[in-house]
Amino acid sequence: MRRHSFIIAVTLFGIALGAMVAAFTYYSVEKRFIKDIENDVFQLQEKLAAELARYSEIPVVLSTDPRLKRLLRVPNSKRLSSGTNQLLEDWNARLNSDVIYLMDEEGQTLAASNFASDSSFVGYNYSYRPYFQQAIEGNKGRYYALGVVSDKRGYYFSYPVWDGDTISGVLTLKVDLSIIDRIWDQQQFDYLIADPLGVVFYSSRDEWLYQTLPILTETQKAAIRDSRRYGKSTLESLTAYHELEEIEPLTTLDIGYEEIGREHVLVSSTDLGSAGWRIYGFTPTSQAWPIVIQSVLLFSTFYVLLALVLTAWLQTVKAQRKLALLNDELEQKVASRTASLEDTNAKLRESITQYEETQKALRQTENELIQAAKLAMLGELSASINHEINQPLAAMRTYTENSIKLMEKERFDAVKGNLTTLNELIGMVADIVARFKIFARKQNAGGKARANLDDVLSASLKLSSASFIKKGIQIACHKPEKGIIVNADTVQLEQVILNLLNNASHAVEHASMPEIGITVETFLDRVSIHVWDNGAGLDNDSKKQVFTPFYTTKRDGLGLGLTICRRIIEGFGGTLQVGDHASGGAEFTISLQRLYEGEQPNDPGNMDH
Repeated sequence: MRRHSFIIAVTLFGIALGAMVAAFTYYSVEKRFIKDIENDVFQLQEKLAAELARYSEIPVVLSTDPRLKRLLRVPNSKRLSSGTNQLLEDWNARLNSDVIYLMDEEGQTLAASNFASDSSFVGYNYSYRPYFQQAIEGNKGRYYALGVVSDKRGYYFSYPVWDGDTISGVLTLKVDLSIIDRIWDQQQFDYLIADPLGVVFYSSRDEWLYQTLPILTETQKAAIRDSRRYGKSTLESLTAYHELEEIEPLTTLDIGYEEIGREHVLVSSTDLGSAGWRIYGFTPTSQAWPIVIQSVLLFSTFYVLLALVLTAWLQTVKAQRKLALLNDELEQKVASRTASLEDTNAKLRESITQYEETQKALRQTENELIQAAKLAMLGELSASINHEINQPLAAMRTYTENSIKLMEKERFDAVKGNLTTLNELIGMVADIVARFKIFARKQNAGGKARANLDDVLSASLKLSSASFIKKGIQIACHKPEKGIIVNADTVQLEQVILNLLNNASHAVEHASMPEIGITVETFLDRVSIHVWDNGAGLDNDSKKQVFTPFYTTKRDGLGLGLTICRRIIEGFGGTLQVGDHASGGAEFTISLQRLYEGEQPNDPGNMDH
């Protein structure tokens, strides 16, 4: 029995150690892969930026050639056209570019280095291209697109041709982005390059080409197709995110679409120059598993050998003890001592049995206490769900009433906007319920969030504005700067702001000129959000109890809103306090950690929210 228990204990201990080795190995490999991806992406960014910078100044230098000006003065001269075509062909061969071509001030191509090919640019008008419009205004032009005639992707550099003080034409140089293949001579991972909207215009995988990283709206897709910049691409989304900003800080990502399937990858990205491009590097997380398996196998082999050595040593010790016991039994004087020893051993076994039973009872009692605490917390959360969803439901009712009136006036565009907002509110209610489900089974989930304060305040005011207008309440919002990032979950911070605004709207019901305000103060590492009103305010007793569960000054209130708000804010390492405002009303102050680019939130500790 003891031997069986020993084997089980050794096996379980080995499994636990093996799991720890696997977890540590996977973490180390993932960290190393991410570092390698960052290095490769940085190298590609430097090489590509240098290559494009080399080409960007070439049109500036070439545009001063007097032979170009002569053709622009006499555009119908066949002799000048032929000579200029040959000149551009020579330049193109020396520079190893794709095409060099000259356009007049109307955008008509007069000469091109590919004049002798079937896809010659001569005779085509490119006045609609942004690079022509930039150059004809006297600036350097830059633009990426698929060629309308050649159907080849490339990057265009342009510069005006000055004839005295006037611009007589535009010289454009097109670079084939296959230069990336030439400079990327140390490729270890998959990569892609995306424009500011997230459209992939260069990739190591053909199935990703001309698709999008975020989910674009139909309006955005239509605008891209109308520009003919990427041909007739389907613009399928490769991720489940709606904003490119949500993808940029990630280190892991599910990428792909329905036809090819999605895979979980490690990702790193960096900006590429001033064009708004961004380079992404990827490697599947599955590549880490062979290393993890190899590490676990090595550990298992070492552990088994160690266990065998330990077992052999224990068997030797056991045999030696048995031999000593046989020698002792040969002596008559040892008999009485042996009996006493056996009696002592029996008592010891009884004590051990009682101890194990006591430990078992304590564990059972502990489990029951934990279960009781969990059920109590779930009961409190269940009671608060109704309070949390009342705000979006009230907004939904307001938008519904407004939509009915707009339907009567046949203002269908406005109705459509209201229905879109209603759909978002329904999603918000679903998000609220989902968060409570998550809270019921998981803790300490709020320490790594990032929220854009502009988005939070905009969304909160959008949901509240209809109700405030109906009640005649004026609201003022003052922010010292834009783009403030705080350590908080976006949706939960919106809920806190909405709750405080709703309380403020009740507080100013009897005010002659009701007013509510939001004031943001920024410090080096903190951000304070003040929500105030010009109502009757709170007395000292109410200010002491306002965050106590089930304490309320409303006739039909539950007394849970501010309690939950404080728990949410404290869950992100922040504070929520109440005081008096200069206008005479109440002022609630939220203080949160401020985050900067690349900064990770501080771990607030084990806090429930």
